[in-house]
Amino acid sequence: MTETSATTVHDNRNGRPPINELELHTETVETIDPVTFEVIKNNLWNINIEHGTTLIRTSGSLIVAHGRDLNPCILTEDVEYVFAGPYVQIITSAADLATRWVMENLAGNPGIREGDMFLTNDPWIGATHQMDVTLICPVFVDGKVFCWTVNTMHQNDVGGVTPGGMSPEARDSFHEPVRISPVRIVEQGRLREDLEEMYLRQSRLPGMLGLDLRAAVSGNLVAQKRILELVDRYGAAVVKGVMRRVIDHAEKTFVNRLLKLPDGTWRARGYLEQALPGDRGIYPLVLTMRKSGSNLVFETEGTHDQVGCLNSSFAGWRAGVINAVTNALLHDLQCALGGPLRRIDFNAPTGSLCTAEFPGAVANSTNFVIMLTVSLAAQVLGKMMISDESQRASICASGGSSNAPISGMSGINQRGEPWGGLHMEIPAGALGGFALNDGIPTGGTLWSYGTRMPDAETEEQDRPILFLYRNELEDSGGAGRWARGVGPVAAQVTHGADEIRHDVSACGFAAPTSGGLFGGYPGAANLIVEKRNSNVRDLFANGVIPDSLESLDGDLTTVQPKMNNLRQGPTDVHEFRLSAGGGYGDPLLREPQRVQEDVELGYVSREAAAEMYGVVLDNDNKVERAKTDARRLQMRTERIGRPPPRAIEESDGYRVSEYLILKPDAEVQGTDKDDAKMHCRMCDSVICGITENYKDAAVYCRLPISAAGSLMNDPGLYIDAGIELRQFVCPGCGTLLETEIACEFDTVLRDIELLSL
Repeated sequence: MTETSATTVHDNRNGRPPINELELHTETVETIDPVTFEVIKNNLWNINIEHGTTLIRTSGSLIVAHGRDLNPCILTEDVEYVFAGPYVQIITSAADLATRWVMENLAGNPGIREGDMFLTNDPWIGATHQMDVTLICPVFVDGKVFCWTVNTMHQNDVGGVTPGGMSPEARDSFHEPVRISPVRIVEQGRLREDLEEMYLRQSRLPGMLGLDLRAAVSGNLVAQKRILELVDRYGAAVVKGVMRRVIDHAEKTFVNRLLKLPDGTWRARGYLEQALPGDRGIYPLVLTMRKSGSNLVFETEGTHDQVGCLNSSFAGWRAGVINAVTNALLHDLQCALGGPLRRIDFNAPTGSLCTAEFPGAVANSTNFVIMLTVSLAAQVLGKMMISDESQRASICASGGSSNAPISGMSGINQRGEPWGGLHMEIPAGALGGFALNDGIPTGGTLWSYGTRMPDAETEEQDRPILFLYRNELEDSGGAGRWARGVGPVAAQVTHGADEIRHDVSACGFAAPTSGGLFGGYPGAANLIVEKRNSNVRDLFANGVIPDSLESLDGDLTTVQPKMNNLRQGPTDVHEFRLSAGGGYGDPLLREPQRVQEDVELGYVSREAAAEMYGVVLDNDNKVERAKTDARRLQMRTERIGRPPPRAIEESDGYRVSEYLILKPDAEVQGTDKDDAKMHCRMCDSVICGITENYKDAAVYCRLPISAAGSLMNDPGLYIDAGIELRQFVCPGCGTLLETEIACEFDTVLRDIELLSL
């Protein structure tokens, strides 16, 4: 399959055909005994892990050494992924594009030789955004390119108008950090000091940037050395044979999984708000996935045109899709992406939020388009996978930090030195509800396996801040049959510095971005607020550390998603809340005992237990069963608008969704699957035909987004349009078939469209 992107790549050879002067090492052994294969395969995986560990141990930056915002990978000589690393996978999911550009454009001039490494951060060539800097290293055997080792690390500051690079007021890429097309920064084993100096002079933090550059070089050197040791021991053809078999096996496994699933089309829609400071607009991002046989196609039809600072390049959007596919279908294959990518098309016309044309602003792409794409892709993949029992356990609702509330912080630190950074609580988002189990509170994110939130003390040592609290936020996880995707909230004050500059570049405030699945509710929206001119210093003087903004005097200020140069002084308290994980399935079908445990653990309040789950608790927080049954019956009755709803009695059939099954039409003898009817799995009511949209036959409820939970923000604080929670309910029993987050002006989204089974 091929990747489609109409976005122009700037070619330093003025459009002349690619130069094919690079000799590639293609010799391979087809027959390898199983023991040798496993030994070499796991050696290659561990080389990749050692590569990442080297980056962590040699970098001095908080975001890499402690947050682990990095990833390594190994590519074949012709740029297929063998293994990607287990950290932030999205940032090396464009490494193949960048490496192919190097091969096609630099082989003739300046040449690609043993000991060279190439640096790039250009999103129109193969980077997710300019702060994710990639270093590409060819590994030579017998004078030919045997493979490539690549690493990418997020850099705190690579220049641009705004400290940290993510400018909320960027109207085009010229407001952002300089884009560096691949340049040979290491030449035959020596770091070119002239290019290093040019690179570092763009940064407000050149010392840290220089240290991270050397860490990247060290990581590639370690991986290169280990691969050559493996080649010396087993022979180049055998090692290459293992690489090929890893890729082929991953492709075969991917194909086998897809062949168990129906052909069809699945869609998901999300929103980004405020294209620039002062803007009150809302902009849709639509992800469509089409499956035909053993192939997938991802498309962006219905997505808004590129606008303001919200955009991504094609490479970034593609990386978000790849990350979600890895989570859903490749999690047990050690991130072997090469084979599955043969089976995926990326069909995205240029000029949209997902495929911005140059010079659109793209430096915010990771925390806008890419994170939202991971969330939407999780939804469409889950809806496709639901029909196969063996794959159901891998389905997960959208995770937390589906759009991170980025606030770039900078200034002079407690040691009188320039500093910069981001909130490091972002990696502690949450995993939403799974198909067969609860999510994981503050358990990580869908877009990263290996990042982490540093200890508070580590952040306080590095930065002029003091945390007042870091808590798991009650009622933040989306309600569902499976839930507990509780996310974090944190508050901080300045410490050892006069002020902190915040440049807020965020989304997910007006419209939550962590959607639920199959009737599950979305996770809480992002929020940043400040208590200005507070009495926090007086409380400190009296030995009191406040544990909430409500315990402080002062002026409560709502921070907008796009704000530049916001100053936090010594008496100002800055609080931020991360989007939490979505729920899975109808909340009224959650076991009452689990809701009781949720309340006891502090995940759900008593009020939410009653309002969202229909569970009534006594004064000791124990379930009152009779009152709970009555409350749930009342809520199901209100959903369908008439009494009485049919009793819940599960039935079997071919699953189309969690609560929709296909069954033969009883009125037609000998009916095949394609003529079957969709039934409610919970009461056996006939909903519609297989080719029809079940949402047209469901009871349709339009509610304000506040109905999704007490932590949903008032959209009017941020945008002019209204945001709705749309419910689609079985007309027979009142089971919640699906929820949809939508702008009030948007039509109902057809999310499931089957073609054949």
